Amino acid sequence: MITRLIIAVSTAALLLTACAQAETLPADVNLTVDMKDYSITLSTPTVKAGVVKIGIRNQGSMVHDFDIIKTDLAPDKLPMDTGAAKAKTDGLVKQMTNIAAGRATTLSADLQPGHYVIICNVAGHYQLGMRMELKVE
Repeated sequence: MITRLIIAVSTAALLLTACAQAETLPADVNLTVDMKDYSITLSTPTVKAGVVKIGIRNQGSMVHDFDIIKTDLAPDKLPMDTGAAKAKTDGLVKQMTNIAAGRATTLSADLQPGHYVIICNVAGHYQLGMRMELKVE
């Protein structure tokens, strides 16, 4: 009985340690997007036009989505679907949904020069501050 308890506690400790460590991104990403609960930070506010390899790290405690939208609107001025508590995604360029806490992933997007907004569009997250501006030159 005690042996089972020790094994169970040890297994739980290993799982918690593994979940607490965020995954790493490859060295060749052009832009790193760090998502925490209700904030987004970018490694740079400007990238060059063309195919951009984006590394996304969910450093929060809950699932997040990544949406990159080409728009002339300010990050906090996207139109809303109030019933769904989400931003409307007119101009959506790329999207990745259900990025688990502690996970890292990459995607590539062919970005033309202009103004973009990166958001998390899980219900309520955009309104709570998960948005950031990106300029493509």
